[in-house]
Amino acid sequence: MKKWMLVGCICIMVFLFYYTSKTYEFTHLELPSLHSQNALLLNEQGDVLYEKNADAIIYPASLTKIMTAIVAIEMTDNLQTQTIVEPQTIANYTAQNASMAGFQAGDFVTMEDLLYGTLLASGADATGTLADAVAGSEDKFVTLMNNKAQELGMHDTYFVNTSGLHDEAHVSTVRDISKLLRYALENPTFYQIFTSKNYTTYVPNQLIITNSLFTKLPGLDSPIIGGKTGYTPEAGLCLATIIEKEGKSFLFITTNAPSYIWNPPPHIEDALTAFEAL
Repeated sequence: MKKWMLVGCICIMVFLFYYTSKTYEFTHLELPSLHSQNALLLNEQGDVLYEKNADAIIYPASLTKIMTAIVAIEMTDNLQTQTIVEPQTIANYTAQNASMAGFQAGDFVTMEDLLYGTLLASGADATGTLADAVAGSEDKFVTLMNNKAQELGMHDTYFVNTSGLHDEAHVSTVRDISKLLRYALENPTFYQIFTSKNYTTYVPNQLIITNSLFTKLPGLDSPIIGGKTGYTPEAGLCLATIIEKEGKSFLFITTNAPSYIWNPPPHIEDALTAFEAL
């Protein structure tokens, strides 16, 4: 009996060693050639497969708009509700040279239009109008964003605005952004918008909004099925994506990639590098 018990224990130990070593090999990838200074790769279960300076304080640039969108979705009962794009909103963001979705002062738009303008075109005209429609002002809406960040355990994150325009106090980490993205993707409306390639508004003039991420990809068969880009000189090139491989989904978040002009851009190339390593 003791002999068989000993044999059984040895078999269990061998199995556990083999299993954990295989798990380690799978969940600890090597990505030595990344351009981005900060990176985090997660599987569907939220396990970390690779990280690089994931807890360093960064400027999130337009990755901020992930929070803007999910807060607006959760605070809106009917996405077909219409609102107006105010002239001061357009003037304010034009003066700051912010990226715009293409809405015009005086346009009547739906909340859905604005959400697509926020996530696909990264439009500050969309985020500013959303903030006014939901909370009455950007400052009040930002309070909702910071409350949600604390609720999600994003303790190294603080938002100052809805668009991601640079501010020394407007900070996060790629680990915090991963918490936000995992949460947001559980919302069907957010997921639908986040993975869309384009969208046409119904009012007032059928504005065609194109996902800025997909315009940067090298081919139609890309493994990246959705994402949000961002850039300021201080933040570098930023990216939050869903990558699919062999029927499984992965999240890859990067910031601080250099703004070299080549195709694909460095942050996109990093995402494709991660895909190849999986």
